[in-house]
Amino acid sequence: MKKTQTWIWQDKNWPNFVFNELKTSHIYQCFGQLEMAAKLLNPIDVKRLKAQNFELEAIATSALEGETLSHSSLKASIYTHLGLGNMADKKDVQTDALLTLLIDAKNTDEPLSPARLFAWHQGLFPSQKKLTYPIHKGVYRHNKKEELRIISGTWEKEVLHYLAPPASKVEFEMNRFLLWLNTENKLDPIIKSAIAHIWFLLIHPFEDGNRRLARDISDHVLSFGTNIPTELFTLAFEINEHKNEFYETLDSLSSSNNLDISKWISWYINILSLSLKHALKRVQDIKHKALFWDKIQGLSLNARQRLVISALLNDAHKSQKLKTSLYASLYKTSKPTASRDLKDLYIKKILQVKGRGRGVYYELMLPYL
Repeated sequence: MKKTQTWIWQDKNWPNFVFNELKTSHIYQCFGQLEMAAKLLNPIDVKRLKAQNFELEAIATSALEGETLSHSSLKASIYTHLGLGNMADKKDVQTDALLTLLIDAKNTDEPLSPARLFAWHQGLFPSQKKLTYPIHKGVYRHNKKEELRIISGTWEKEVLHYLAPPASKVEFEMNRFLLWLNTENKLDPIIKSAIAHIWFLLIHPFEDGNRRLARDISDHVLSFGTNIPTELFTLAFEINEHKNEFYETLDSLSSSNNLDISKWISWYINILSLSLKHALKRVQDIKHKALFWDKIQGLSLNARQRLVISALLNDAHKSQKLKTSLYASLYKTSKPTASRDLKDLYIKKILQVKGRGRGVYYELMLPYL
């Protein structure tokens, strides 16, 4: 006789999770390094760093749900909010709503109430027009006749990964979860953030958008009552980069016959560590770019030259070698003018020449990087 599948929430001790003691001191050291590095940037560059993180976060958090965002609209929403330029005419309601959610989760001194969580959920789906199927926004699952099943594969070969608690139990489960979230103050915030993330996912209280909200709740826990600079790094981007590991870890836990979440917390801490490592690199990149522009600020450069320097600094031409023909095509000028522009940048020791003959191309001079 085939054994009936059981799920973690059916354990008689649910949700009394257990876990091994895990070290987080290295994470706090990284938090300090990141905050210190950011303080060395000027205010405009700090805003640019935040803009970059918000953009990565929004794109990654949508990608995990199989959705795509308009990059131009997203950038317009972020830049307008941070005062980096008035691009209000390019914004749209979807990117504005998502940005509002991200900012609220990362800047909070208020407990997470059901009303606030419902507002976050509505922010994920500001318009029904872009949805492939209608979503009940801003309310918990309430159709008691439908099961929420996490599946993959074709309809002929469906694989059931998880069966969430029934809708009839969702409100009770969420009340218990939010009570713990808003009153538990003895746990290390990093450990608490990891637990909150997985606990919310296992309840799966909404019809859609649960994975995105779980990451927002993680940010909320990390920022609430702490000095952790959540706007300076992006957890969602790192999770998306390791999404196969994420699903494997989630799968093994959801069907577990015990409440030990040590494996999940260990994975979460590692992802957080990688996120901070990459955030520190982004800070260093911004510092290098700022130093670069400071060094060449006294040089006479035309608009095309400034555009190509900015593109090279941002690795925009990484997939293509910067040749005269490419420069002429991208910056809408003739080949003779393109050749003069590039030669001028070479003479001013901003660019260096690589290759020979027809294979000649240009790169930024290493001393400037």
